[in-house]
Amino acid sequence: MTEQEENEFEGLSEETFTPEATNSNVPGDNEDMIAHGSGGQEYDINNAPDTTKAPPRVPMDGQETIIKDMKLIIPDKNKPWTPSKSGTTKYKYCQFKLFYDNGQQEYVSGVRVFPREVNGKEMYSEPSITKDRVSQASNLMGLYADFKGKDINEVSLKEFLSYLASSPKVVIKGVTTTNPTTNEQITKNLVGKFL
Repeated sequence: MTEQEENEFEGLSEETFTPEATNSNVPGDNEDMIAHGSGGQEYDINNAPDTTKAPPRVPMDGQETIIKDMKLIIPDKNKPWTPSKSGTTKYKYCQFKLFYDNGQQEYVSGVRVFPREVNGKEMYSEPSITKDRVSQASNLMGLYADFKGKDINEVSLKEFLSYLASSPKVVIKGVTTTNPTTNEQITKNLVGKFL
């Protein structure tokens, strides 16, 4: 190589090629490329909520459908107790939800738990439904009893809930009710009869 063919980079100092180390995201030989936060704990996906938002309610009055699932959710410990009308006891409402095979979901009111004290600790009773057919849950239990040719008092909660979980075929009845929180009139898709 002649002097004129000398590599043009040979005359430059090493400093010319060293980039300034300002906010470089390029890791060194032993650095991780992932930005790590401070501490924390791995989230167990098995504890992730599996609830979804219900689709907008579609009128289903008179339609045949299948109850593809049901959920009975015990209230949170921090939810306040509601005193009974007589004032002799208190209770909390459970969430009782039916899932129909067309994607519709409906809350059914009337399942409650009562306080029970065990070894000085406040706990819940088993969920209960009155047998007077007044609440939505009690009416549903009554319809089940009629379907099975039984008196409602002969139907246990286990038998009733097990049947609802068995994908029974039903006819829906549109029932207008008042939302206790907003006082809005809504028509719920409740079970009118079992098939």
